[in-house]
Amino acid sequence: MSKSEPTLAALKAFEATVRRQSMTRAADELATTQPAISQRIRSLETAAGVALLDRSRRRARPTPSGQEFYDNIVGALDELQAATRQLKTHARRYRNEVRIGAHFGFAHQWLLPRLSALQATFPRVRFEILPVDQNASDEMAGTDIKIIFTTLDSCDATDRLLMPEVVYPVCSPDFAARFGLDGSLPANPTQQLPLLHMDQRDSRWLDWPRWLELAGLPKIAHPVRFQYRNYPLMLNAAIRGEGLALGWHGLVDELVQNASLIALTPQVQRPERGYVVGSPRTHNPVIRRVVNWLVDGGDQAA
Repeated sequence: MSKSEPTLAALKAFEATVRRQSMTRAADELATTQPAISQRIRSLETAAGVALLDRSRRRARPTPSGQEFYDNIVGALDELQAATRQLKTHARRYRNEVRIGAHFGFAHQWLLPRLSALQATFPRVRFEILPVDQNASDEMAGTDIKIIFTTLDSCDATDRLLMPEVVYPVCSPDFAARFGLDGSLPANPTQQLPLLHMDQRDSRWLDWPRWLELAGLPKIAHPVRFQYRNYPLMLNAAIRGEGLALGWHGLVDELVQNASLIALTPQVQRPERGYVVGSPRTHNPVIRRVVNWLVDGGDQAA
């Protein structure tokens, strides 16, 4: 490829930015930084000799030339990604590899602590854990087993429930002692307690305002000034005693059992939502046994 031709990385950066209408969201999707995305698009514009993005707006929108270019490349990129996924799937079948895609919080809080047990149960299988937060992302589509958080009525016929959604406040023992919490929240927690917030970009997840509403508690009266970008970081802040976090049943159980966190009431349950596991390769006996192991909670032999 000559220096004047665009790189695949630049094309993917431009496509993701236009589709997500944000360089920051494109960077999150492609596991890179916003400056790197900007630099790749700049190189693409330099090679083409024309502006592809209208940078005068808050959201990243293509110029007329950029829209035409996007329309021309998006199909080819989709075909290339589909071909690459198919190649990786075929290769894994011969190498006895299993790629598990799971939401970031689930992968770090539930799956990774059980990885040694999973490997011991299936010693001849090589596992790859891929934290992905978008159900329909290219990375999730290329996995052998997917673990997603969703509504149960939108599941595929082969999907199986891992755990329904149960959400409750959690805090460190020192935090509970400092604020006099005896196992439950006060009548107006938002006036008395510092709350830890996630940067919510997906309406599937409960945040504090919606949790408080479902729990029948008063609304937050002050603006949110800081938000965490991922769930494990927020839980670490809760463990350090910096505030009160929302804990998902199944993800914080081990932290509660070893007394790193204390679970408080009330609980909010949404039985129509939860974590499910599924696979397009359930005909494969190894995949089927791994799925059974996950549904059993990762505690039983295959």
